[in-house]
Amino acid sequence: MIVASKPFFQNKEPAMRILGLTLAAVVAASTAPAFAADRVSDSELVRASRCLGLAKAANLGTSDPTALQAFMKAQGRGRDPLVQDRVDAAERAAKSQAGKAKDTLRASLIAERDGVCKTLIQMSSNASAGAPGGG
Repeated sequence: MIVASKPFFQNKEPAMRILGLTLAAVVAASTAPAFAADRVSDSELVRASRCLGLAKAANLGTSDPTALQAFMKAQGRGRDPLVQDRVDAAERAAKSQAGKAKDTLRASLIAERDGVCKTLIQMSSNASAGAPGGG
């Protein structure tokens, strides 16, 4: 005959259970900010995707998208599929806009790519260099 025993957590004293739960909560709370600090917001990721589209656009001249591609790959992991759709759409729209751009619009897109987008890359690489395990 098999005798059913109490589950493991019911055999402990109440004080020990509370202590265990408290320790688990402290560990979870202390590690969460470290992970959150390394991740950009969804809107920042969409903005970076626009920059990637501009960097890949042949009509705007040469630009090296390597740093942005690495940033997007690292930051895109584990994102909600709806966010990923917005990211993909932003890159496509920027490439399309750049492909059709003439004169003034072309100049403003080049200025955006070489100004705001370069700053974004520098800020992201500085943040990852300062983070534990970063470049």
